[in-house]
Amino acid sequence: MDLASLPLFSALGKKMGWLNERQKVLTENIANADTPGYRPKDLKKPTFKSHLDEFNGGGPTLQLRTSDKGHVKPGQIDFQDSMTPELQKAASFKPNGNAVSLEDELTKMAETQIEYSMVTNLYRKHTALLKTALGRK
Repeated sequence: MDLASLPLFSALGKKMGWLNERQKVLTENIANADTPGYRPKDLKKPTFKSHLDEFNGGGPTLQLRTSDKGHVKPGQIDFQDSMTPELQKAASFKPNGNAVSLEDELTKMAETQIEYSMVTNLYRKHTALLKTALGRK
């Protein structure tokens, strides 16, 4: 049985791939912390909508409705998903034009590491659950 064919494991694998790519981009930012004129990059976060669209296979999508006038209207929030690094807006520039903040980049790396750990734990626990269901240890 190929675990990647199961939607949950496919989504977890894609999330781990995205986190791996983000770690590479953040590492590149840190490596260029002293490069004159360098601006840091980051990846857009994947959205639930992008996963839902992928799950639906481009076919008919679920129609959202609101049951209360205070709810967020369908289509009111627009998210996009991309694995292409984008320039970040810099809070400050160094005299040489570099905009990398080591504190920000290290914080993002720590967040990425925590998310990766969470995803691998989910993967491990669901694999153990499947093994239990199949009568294996």
